[in-house]
Amino acid sequence: MDERTRPVSETQVTVAMDYGQFCLDGGLGDPDVELALLERAQADQPSAGNGAMLLVLCPHQNNFQMAVTVQVWPSRPPADRDQWQQVSEGRLEVDGRGVLSLSSPTSDPVEVLVPAGRYTVEVSGRGFVNYGWPGSTTPGDVWRIRLWPYDGVTKSPAQMWDMPGFGVPENTPPPAPAAAEEPSRDSAAGTRTASSTATAIDFEAHPELQKVLALRDFDDCAPDLAAAIVAMDPQTQRRLAQWAAVRAFEFAGLADVAWVTPALAALRNGEPLPAPFDDRQAASSRLAAENLPPEGRGGPYRSTAGPGGEKSPTAKMFDHGPVHRPYYAMPALFSATDPRPVVAAFQALSHACATYAEHVDTLLAATRAEFGIPE
Repeated sequence: MDERTRPVSETQVTVAMDYGQFCLDGGLGDPDVELALLERAQADQPSAGNGAMLLVLCPHQNNFQMAVTVQVWPSRPPADRDQWQQVSEGRLEVDGRGVLSLSSPTSDPVEVLVPAGRYTVEVSGRGFVNYGWPGSTTPGDVWRIRLWPYDGVTKSPAQMWDMPGFGVPENTPPPAPAAAEEPSRDSAAGTRTASSTATAIDFEAHPELQKVLALRDFDDCAPDLAAAIVAMDPQTQRRLAQWAAVRAFEFAGLADVAWVTPALAALRNGEPLPAPFDDRQAASSRLAAENLPPEGRGGPYRSTAGPGGEKSPTAKMFDHGPVHRPYYAMPALFSATDPRPVVAAFQALSHACATYAEHVDTLLAATRAEFGIPE
């Protein structure tokens, strides 16, 4: 067989995919740009990259046992798009460690050994059952990643899954940049306050917060709220984390479930989480067996678009469309137990916001009222 018609290497891995996305990183990526890549991918589906990272949107909300085959080819491999439902290309550089990392929100990254170099990468998926909640945590979709040395050839157009009876989801226009204003510094709080283009957090004074992606979310859409959380004492940050997790579970319809209530009690008391919450996969499996209504207490999904067709900045950030609220709420409990109070607060509140989705502004108003944060 001609060596050009077969891969140099092939590796099978399993990725716990959540929030309808996963990311490829060759060791040169910056977590702080993931949000920007997500916005770009939503504006021009189904993927976006910057040469160091490639973020891919998945039709399914989640697949905690997503099978991925990673292949390295000596040159552009034979085209077989007719065998796949979603296909997109990008560019990716793998650094000297020779490791390709596959990650998804709330799950640990999976690493694959790949020779260092600059690549064109093709990501293909199939086996889809629905856009959004697929009906289980293991819907069975499979993916293949093919890499070959970058040759400067223009990437092939993306191919989206045309779901019977639904079609292809529309792209989401990126938020329009606001006019820049000159920031003013509040030295007592250690923050900068200005228009939405200026960060509310002084990351130079708080370097430990640089890689807290959930903080970046709030820093973009609600900078005054982000600044207020950073300024809280650790005890209040911990209380906010616990409060947010409980609110997420309540809205998802989980708080009164018999096997869940001991975990919420342990969270309030600062005790270790009991089984099955002592293992994330075990908790997810138990949740899958319950077959709870996906809408929780939020009712059927409805868009928050106002008369002008615009969502609020927080809705743009956290409203992911029709989701299975119980699954979106679950990570909030684990995040609330993070040993770093400020990280726990931001992460738990972020998961709660995603659980509330189109109702997120109601949650954030309650947050301000509960913790004395002015509008």
